[in-house]
Amino acid sequence: MKKTLFLLLLLSLVFSCAPVSEIKKEAPEVKISDEELPKTVAILPFENKTEEIGIANQVRKAFYNHFSSKPYRDIELSIVDEKIIQLEKSKGKNILEIPPAEICEALGCDGLIYGRVTDYKKIYAVAYSQLGVEAEVWMVNTRTGKEVFRLKDSVRYHEGGVPLSPLSAVMTAISTAMNIRDIQQVRMINELCYKFNEKIPSPAGTVEERPTIREVLTNAKDSPFGKGKVIQVGVEGDKGMVATFDIGNFKKGIPMKETQPGIYIGEYVVMPGDNVKEVPLIVSLRKPGGYETQWIDVSGFVTIDTTPPPQVTGLRAKGFHDRIEVSWQTLRNVPDLKGYKILRSDKPLTDFKEIGITELNSYEDRTAEHGKTYYYRVVAYDNAGNESEIQDAVRASLTTKEPQMISGEITRDTVLSGVYIVKDSLIVPKGLTLTVEPETRIMFHENSALSVEGKLILDAKDSPVEFISVSDKKWRGISVISGQINISGFRIKNAKTGLTLNSSQGFIENGIITDCETGISLTGIPSPSIKNSTISGNKTGIGLIRTNSVVSMNSIFQNETGIKINGFSGEIRDNNIYDNNLNISSETVLKIHPNYFGSTNIDEMRLRNIEISKVYDGKVPEGRVVNAVSNPYSGLSQEERQRKATELLIEAGAYFRQRNYGKAVTLFEEALKAFATAETYYYLAICYQEMKEDEKALNYLREGVEKFPKDSTLQKSLGLMYYQTGREEEAKKVFEEVLRLNPEDRQVKFLLERLTAK
Repeated sequence: MKKTLFLLLLLSLVFSCAPVSEIKKEAPEVKISDEELPKTVAILPFENKTEEIGIANQVRKAFYNHFSSKPYRDIELSIVDEKIIQLEKSKGKNILEIPPAEICEALGCDGLIYGRVTDYKKIYAVAYSQLGVEAEVWMVNTRTGKEVFRLKDSVRYHEGGVPLSPLSAVMTAISTAMNIRDIQQVRMINELCYKFNEKIPSPAGTVEERPTIREVLTNAKDSPFGKGKVIQVGVEGDKGMVATFDIGNFKKGIPMKETQPGIYIGEYVVMPGDNVKEVPLIVSLRKPGGYETQWIDVSGFVTIDTTPPPQVTGLRAKGFHDRIEVSWQTLRNVPDLKGYKILRSDKPLTDFKEIGITELNSYEDRTAEHGKTYYYRVVAYDNAGNESEIQDAVRASLTTKEPQMISGEITRDTVLSGVYIVKDSLIVPKGLTLTVEPETRIMFHENSALSVEGKLILDAKDSPVEFISVSDKKWRGISVISGQINISGFRIKNAKTGLTLNSSQGFIENGIITDCETGISLTGIPSPSIKNSTISGNKTGIGLIRTNSVVSMNSIFQNETGIKINGFSGEIRDNNIYDNNLNISSETVLKIHPNYFGSTNIDEMRLRNIEISKVYDGKVPEGRVVNAVSNPYSGLSQEERQRKATELLIEAGAYFRQRNYGKAVTLFEEALKAFATAETYYYLAICYQEMKEDEKALNYLREGVEKFPKDSTLQKSLGLMYYQTGREEEAKKVFEEVLRLNPEDRQVKFLLERLTAK
């Protein structure tokens, strides 16, 4: 309540004193004959004469949005940019050095708009703010070779607070996603471009001017939107119009209400079963019975996701003297999984409160008190905030067993079981064996270590052994030099180097290594194999130096460098190596076996000096081995790729409607390379089905479902195709998933009942 009152007070103060806005005096309009005006216009990249990175591109995009309402034929910016790159390469010149006629010949236009941002200021102080932008635009008619017009203008704000437009004031009041200063920069650039376009003449023969849109604001930055979340859109333009907005092709014509003259607000409340990925918000302003203007929001694309992750299973809780450890089975094949929430109560059924979150499948509760029993539940949640169903609680209490102090060199074969603290270092000399029992916990003081020249053995897959630091300071780690290591089921955390292995043999399996400077460092021959382990959150996951180890079936993610190589003759295969700043780096060129790198596109795999021909198209073991590809669009930004894909889809759609499926397929497949969407996979499957190539149609549906598992339309299409081709068991499995995504699908319910009754 206090926050709301403060916001209303802030808005009243802003509107009670109008901001001081310095706007250059407009030049009188110049009369231009229709013969001087081009018909098809391309807007070239703007020059940036300021130190503000990216400002020229922002001004150009805003100018294009305003200019597109003019009755010229304008060329999409992504097409302009792509052809300019080709033209500059062929001419060996910068675009500004190429004659306008040659540019238009390549672009297929007869007019060019040039622009430059000449000044930009952004100053925020405690009681004062200054924002300003100045730009110049000019048009050249390449049919006549003459400059049609040249405009220079600026917008500047000086005031003691941050000024708001009527639209931004309304949107800020209703949405927590709105940052006033970010809005103000958008507003300032929009105002400048609106002023420019007010002065640009229109070609003769225009029956009626289209409605004007001055500003569009949305809360797209809140994406993804889960069940009950609200998508909000605001537009400022001509008053008395009919305003609607579309959420891509998912929902069209959502009405907007004119809350005050020229200000339109619309909302869409996400309902259960709504699911759509990466679509734009498109605002339409239409005269009653007349022309329409559309504006595509460039602040971001929207994803709607109402499908919760599966229920967490395998929940366990175990008490130690200083903490209770909660663990569970990792959820797999949930691409948008964000993490797990740990809930605790001192009652078995009620009063559960969140005590922590994690991305791993374990959590340490160090706030538990002796003499109390605690109950735990774990809930998985995704990027949209959807939460899995809760499970029966598990209980645990702290134990009273005190840790034992150990250090120095062992003098005989030794077995450790329980809780230990290593003060200096623990040494296993050559010829002796240290065996560690399941559920043992060994804690190390700063700079202490476990040094092995003999053997280290532990088999604790279901009840892991822990090697951790006593404090938040790093311990040195476990080193095995010319010895043997056979370990399965362990956790190593917060070490300088988790495992240092030099000319040693054995195996390392089913481990978790986190928060180390280096997770595993292998040097020399022989060397142990590394298998089925999770290595995450380290500066370097695995370092391989002149060794021949076999690294397989591991998950190596969210490290600065996943694997660093300097001389290697072993195998790296069947691993999930993804989401590292650099997945693999080698000092020399090295060819490796198939792994999953988060993409099948070589340009997106984050590899250095690595040759690869085959990769997994999904996480191991579910993924399939496919050919690695090089994407011609990898050098473009995400927005540019989406624009290119949209251009290709429009062209493909035209051939699709003409039933020219062969040509449509080529364009749809090209669109997939630029930017994959569930919709593209759907239409590719239809094309191949119409061409009687059912197996190709099935392959695209399966691939689409793997990439967009929450798209019920794709899932349903796959199920129907299985059903039509007599693959009833596969159809049944897919239909069950469709009903999980969309419980109200009557057709699927009917078909599933028929399949179940057989």
